[in-house]
Amino acid sequence: MIQKSYESSKYGKLYLIPTPIGNMEDITLRAINTLNMVDIIYAEDTRNTGLLLKKLNISKKIESCHKYSEMMHKDKIIRTLKEGKNIGYVTDRGTPLISDPGNVIVEYCINEGISVIALPGPSALLPAINMSGLSNEKFLFYGFLNSKTSLAKQELIKLKEYENTIIFYEAPHRIKSTLELIEKVFGNRKIAIVREISKIYEEVIRDEISEIIKICDKIKGEIVIVVDGKKEEENINYNEKVEILINKGYSKKDAIHEVADQYNISKNKLYNELLKEDK
Repeated sequence: MIQKSYESSKYGKLYLIPTPIGNMEDITLRAINTLNMVDIIYAEDTRNTGLLLKKLNISKKIESCHKYSEMMHKDKIIRTLKEGKNIGYVTDRGTPLISDPGNVIVEYCINEGISVIALPGPSALLPAINMSGLSNEKFLFYGFLNSKTSLAKQELIKLKEYENTIIFYEAPHRIKSTLELIEKVFGNRKIAIVREISKIYEEVIRDEISEIIKICDKIKGEIVIVVDGKKEEENINYNEKVEILINKGYSKKDAIHEVADQYNISKNKLYNELLKEDK
């Protein structure tokens, strides 16, 4: 199936329109023009979208279509598009479908031969990885982990061997438990917490997971977690890690146990590595 996005059609088109994640100046001219052009706007939250349109001086009919009502509204949306009307779809912040609703509507439109046009625009994941200080040459965007700890752990176990940077979204009330789980499965990797992107309180916290866990209670707002990929064990200076803990007041035995736990290696293997380095 080939889509010619801008060829004339008897059907209308579905436009996926990104909206600002914080700073209103991030909205594109094309997004504004498209919001003005479409016949109807479907929104994740009509109140939030209504406020946005008011700021942009756009008067347009808004219908609700959120994560839990996509199946309910899909037939009406398809019918409207087949009548030749254009529909714009927006979520509360950022780009639709990226850890946001819209997948169901898009799938049904494609199956019906209706053009789906996605506009480029605001999204939290790219600014987050660019500010993280971690490699952005290759990365995996994962979004939200499962809200159930047991299932989230299984997801992380599958991701543990991934060698490139991984990006997660998380809510502030779960940040501490999520970081503790990531540390338990991945070990004590370098990460960056990027919060409130494009807002006045934008902040980037770069450190190892164990250090950031200590200040988790102070982290609020919209959060992106950027995690370093798996590194080969031979590149880790275990002696240095143990010495750092000893300098913090750990006994040598406790320091070895802590580093072994952090990097998911056996205590005997770590002890043997330290013996090699001491020689």
